[in-house]
Amino acid sequence: MSMKVYLSMKFDDIKTRFRNRKDQRARVDKDLPLNVRWGSRVEISEAPFLLREGYGFVPYPGPESLIGAFSRVDMAGLPTVRFYMKDRENPDSESMLLVASSPDGGNTQDEIYLFREKEEIPMYYTRTDEAPNEDAVENAVDFWIGKDEGIIGMPYFHSPDEVTYERLWEPDKDERIAGAKFTEDIKLDPYGAQSLQVEHMSTMLYARTFEGIGGEQDEYMLPTVEHDESGFRVRIWLGLPLSEADLGFPDAV
Repeated sequence: MSMKVYLSMKFDDIKTRFRNRKDQRARVDKDLPLNVRWGSRVEISEAPFLLREGYGFVPYPGPESLIGAFSRVDMAGLPTVRFYMKDRENPDSESMLLVASSPDGGNTQDEIYLFREKEEIPMYYTRTDEAPNEDAVENAVDFWIGKDEGIIGMPYFHSPDEVTYERLWEPDKDERIAGAKFTEDIKLDPYGAQSLQVEHMSTMLYARTFEGIGGEQDEYMLPTVEHDESGFRVRIWLGLPLSEADLGFPDAV
C-alpha cells in the first residue's frame, strides 16, 4: 500500500485525535525537529515557489498542511526526519518535509527541503509473487540500481520530460556510485502503534540550477527504489530548499 493511501486513511484520524486529547499513552513524536508533532499544522509560504514559477517543477502544496506520518532515518550519513503531509484544504495534495541535521549534533542549522512526488512507477504489477518470472523481476531492479548500469547513481539523471539533474553526492566522480540504502520505519500515529516499513533499496540526491525570478534557483530530485509489503516501486520526488522563515508552526510545543 502506497503512502498516498495511508495518508488518506490518516487524514480524518488526525482531526479525531485533536478532538480527544485525553489519551495518556507514551508518545513517540517528541523531540522532533522544528518542535512539531504528529498532526501538527505547517504553514507554508508561497514566496519560494513564486520565485521558480515558470521555470521550476515543484508545485505549491497550499498554505497549510497537516503532518500525517513521520520517520527518522540516516541518509548518506545525515540524521534525517521526514514529515509526510497533506494539504488541509485539499487532501489529495501531498508533500514531504525533509529535515537533515548535522551528523555530529553540533550547532549547524538544520537543512529543510520540501519535496513533492513527481512520479510513482510500479516496477512490475503489485507484488513480487505476481511478477511474470524471476528474470523480469531482476531485470526491472537492475535497470534502476544494477551495479554497473543502474540509472540511480549515474552522474546525471534525465527526467521523463528531458530535464537533466546532476548528482550531488560525489559529483567529481564520472562513474556511477552506489546509492544510499536504509529501512524507513514510518510512524502513522503519535504512539507508534501503527507503522509502515519501507526498504529503500537505493536513493540518490540530484539537483539543477536555473535562472528564476530574481536570480539563480535550485531544484532537487530524489529518485528511490522502494520495497514494502505491497511490492516494489520507483518513486521520484522533486524538491526545493526552505528556511524556517518560510514556515509557520501554530502547534509547535
